Amino acid sequence: MLMDMLGILTGFVAIMLLFSLLVTALVQGTQAALDLRFKNLKSVIDSFLQNMSLIESKAAEKIMNQLEKRFTCGLYATALPLNIASNRLKVTNIGKQELVDIINNTPEMGLDQKEQLRKHVMEHFQTLEEVMSQRFKQWMHQISIGIAFVICFAFQLNCFQLLNQLNEDTTFRHQTIAFANEYSEKSSLDEKSDLQIQNSLQSLNFKIIPSQWPAYYFSANIDTLTHWLGVIFSSILISLGAPFWFNRLKDMASLRDNLSKIQK
Repeated sequence: MLMDMLGILTGFVAIMLLFSLLVTALVQGTQAALDLRFKNLKSVIDSFLQNMSLIESKAAEKIMNQLEKRFTCGLYATALPLNIASNRLKVTNIGKQELVDIINNTPEMGLDQKEQLRKHVMEHFQTLEEVMSQRFKQWMHQISIGIAFVICFAFQLNCFQLLNQLNEDTTFRHQTIAFANEYSEKSSLDEKSDLQIQNSLQSLNFKIIPSQWPAYYFSANIDTLTHWLGVIFSSILISLGAPFWFNRLKDMASLRDNLSKIQK
């Protein structure tokens, strides 16, 4: 009985990991396509400069232009050597001295303004870095929840139904445990693994927008409410991230091994 319960939980964690990997891949693609890391850098520094009453808007704009032009000539973001704005490889972080050098090379500012701004940068740069990091993490978490909800909605991933299926369908449970065993043997989470996410989803019989999709979400009965709640909870669980579920999977594998030794 205990091993069956552990098998159900292992299968559940394995599926959460599988969908978390899918969400992670889509989030990374979205972040790269929208250039969010560099936009976050510009936004935080621009806000910092705007709060400095000692510099004019023209000087602040010049500093922001210099930030945007920091890219290595001849290197592009894609394999195609297209010299267009969206394909230029931008540096998405900045060091304290580099920001000071940009300020020093801004002719629109006087010597006194440069000295005062350099002083503010030296004093508050660590805070700027923390704000950049926290803000970017918040962006990624919001995007993760949004993408996770879309995926759960499309695949009808209902955590309540999933647990019930793992409890009643032993074949499905063994399939998920086999997937879990394959991943739990890895020493670290490798998102570029030979395991194909699409093939894994198909082998577990997850399909995008199944035939019963309209009746699943829009029927006038109490089951529709539980479906929506299941999808919402599944979205929250998946948005915890692939590393979280990978670690839980390793814990499950260790616990299962220990129980097996005790039974023997």
